[in-house]
Amino acid sequence: MKVNTLYSIIAVAIAALIAYGIYSFCRSENEVILAIGSFLFIGFPLFLAMGVSSLAKRSSANMKMLAVVFFLIALVVNILFACLSHFSIPLYIITNGITALIFFLIYHSIYSTKQ
Repeated sequence: MKVNTLYSIIAVAIAALIAYGIYSFCRSENEVILAIGSFLFIGFPLFLAMGVSSLAKRSSANMKMLAVVFFLIALVVNILFACLSHFSIPLYIITNGITALIFFLIYHSIYSTKQ
């Protein structure tokens, strides 16, 4: 795997701006947790979609598409939590954690095929 520094910095900056937007849009008292969770959960797939490439072209395309799909899922989930006036912190952590673990599991399985 090869990391492109410029694209990685741009991906992290985009994730930070989206997290700040969700923080400012949040209607709940858990806005700090939502901002940190949004940054992490949106940042990882975006970083892997934009900043990382693989030598195997087929696997690289599949990994990038998977990362984009999970970026969109993370964006929708965090916007939905931001729209709620009150939400449970454990529910938020469990929802994002399970989704992130599924993403990493699928991403690793695609990476390990090396086609």
